[in-house]
Amino acid sequence: MIKKICSEVTPFGGLHLIHERILAKGIPQLINGTLGKRSSNAIYSYSDLILNMSYITFCGGDCAEDVHYVENAFRHLKGMKTASPDTILKMQKELSTLAEEIKSESGTINKININKSANDLLVKIALHLGVLRRKRKDYCLDFDHQFIPTEKYDTTHSYKKERGYFPAVASIENTPVYIENRNGNCQVKLNQLETLKRIFGLLGDNHIKPFYCRMDCGSYIKEVCDWLEENDVTFYIRAEQSEQLLFEASLSEEWKPCVIGINSYEVCSIEHCFGKYTHRVVAYRWANKTGQKDIITNDANNYLFIITNDKKETEKFIIEFYNHRGNSERLFDIQNNDFNWKQMPFSFLEYNTVYLVVMAICHVLYQWLIKVFSKICSFLKPHYRLKKFIFRLVCIAGKVVHTGRRQVVKLFTTLDIPTMVNSS
Repeated sequence: MIKKICSEVTPFGGLHLIHERILAKGIPQLINGTLGKRSSNAIYSYSDLILNMSYITFCGGDCAEDVHYVENAFRHLKGMKTASPDTILKMQKELSTLAEEIKSESGTINKININKSANDLLVKIALHLGVLRRKRKDYCLDFDHQFIPTEKYDTTHSYKKERGYFPAVASIENTPVYIENRNGNCQVKLNQLETLKRIFGLLGDNHIKPFYCRMDCGSYIKEVCDWLEENDVTFYIRAEQSEQLLFEASLSEEWKPCVIGINSYEVCSIEHCFGKYTHRVVAYRWANKTGQKDIITNDANNYLFIITNDKKETEKFIIEFYNHRGNSERLFDIQNNDFNWKQMPFSFLEYNTVYLVVMAICHVLYQWLIKVFSKICSFLKPHYRLKKFIFRLVCIAGKVVHTGRRQVVKLFTTLDIPTMVNSS
């Protein structure tokens, strides 16, 4: 009896290595268990949505329509169902929630979209893959807003004179853990305390308790500082310059020299009443370039302030720790350019919220994959961006051979990776 052998060549042979590990970790079951089942007549599940979008991205695509260019590579992935672009977009719409309309003090109507189930899945996948761990006592939550310029039907003009969205994003160790979409003209401080309560509540439900919190001056709000103080969170917030802070700092007699990086400053700490409590404000200053004296401080210096409830650490430590927040802002660059936040597919804010979270999940999957493969492949490093990962691992010519009841994937490469993937 002659066995029939069928074969097909794919330019994305490395995708089989990725899919094999994702299946082994039970990611499809976790996704469907968290988001629930679709209707009994539905052919595709929510795990098909997440994996379709992730694998399109891992192959270098940037929109749902790119599934047409990679569907031949998807066809041989075990248990993989390849949906059409319309179906991929439809499933994201199904996961959307209604936006809330909130009127600001100026009378402006602002839209805020909260999607608890999608964000819950984001955190659960990060925990399941070990990207985050429960009950760690050294986590620092970074919180910021990211303006994403885009011309959509319901976008509004922002302070940057462009139309777009202004999502609030929380991250831990450069891993996104919460995304809440807002319209472009939404004020940064609007309902921020309620947003932080939702973030800490979601993390608490998943047994994650950030001990530290870093935020920019958009979070310099009395109610925020009071709430963080009352919930035993050590915070570091850039304080807005005010006449009172400048005057109090200029009167201090405890200024001392300090070198941070390659720059020299003078630093001191002052006590400042803000909200219900008196907090420590770390001030640092350096000579301005013009030599012109300020009318309030009566000196020729630039001043910056960080408000904190950390009474123990030195000024140098607090300034350096806060400045590390700049590294966390790389998250926005990665999401915009590697995971396609800058190319949102929908015309409405609610649907684009789901897209933002789905692509954040894709980022979390990538963080785990690059860590796994960098341990067994010398040509990969844990800090590599997605483009290098695609060129070095995903874009490897492979030959899918069907013989009998077996499927064998042979990878044609001189790199030090497994050259064959077997599946029944």
